[in-house]
Amino acid sequence: MHTMLGMYALGRLDDRETITLRAHLDGCPQCRAELRGLGPVAEALSAADPDRLTDPSPRPSSTLPDAIFGAVDRERGRQRYRRIAVAAAAAVIAVGLVTGGFVLRSVTSTTPPGQSVAFTVLSAGVEASARVENRAWGTGISLDVAGLPQGRTYNVWLQRADGSRMNAGSFIAGGDKTMSMELAVGLPMSDATTLGVSAPGDDRTLLQAPLHS
Repeated sequence: MHTMLGMYALGRLDDRETITLRAHLDGCPQCRAELRGLGPVAEALSAADPDRLTDPSPRPSSTLPDAIFGAVDRERGRQRYRRIAVAAAAAVIAVGLVTGGFVLRSVTSTTPPGQSVAFTVLSAGVEASARVENRAWGTGISLDVAGLPQGRTYNVWLQRADGSRMNAGSFIAGGDKTMSMELAVGLPMSDATTLGVSAPGDDRTLLQAPLHS
């Protein structure tokens, strides 16, 4: 999600990515704060004048991508990881817009592959499947849902052993259409017992899947 913030600030995400990120922002104050910080950067980029560049146009060093993402990898797992990852993505985007021809590449994840979870509580007519993945910053969630009443909003959350819940985001149901989303929550998988979906302001669980057998 952090690598999408710069593109969102520049208005470069497609409709599906925009919906996914907005759902995540609903439940993530850290990302909302970082997005506010990227706003002035996006506004400043619009003032760049390509005609004032020297001829030939300056090009970034061929080693710049490896240097940036190498620094991110070294900082993975530390408290400063989030800020560095966002700053690196914003720097790469800015260089690409000013000089042209610069291609973003993704950071290779070293985390283990995710695991599928089985829902044990389902509302009538609802189909759902999910995968969860342990990340350095918490838990990543891939969720597909169909059959919930169209147009209604639902919350996705992880539940701790003491019954308390941590919100991973929200989505608007599409009725019979399958809604696919990528969510994130700052809670380690080891501290979560259940993945669930419910309506805002209603503690009743509509979808529930245990995370540990």
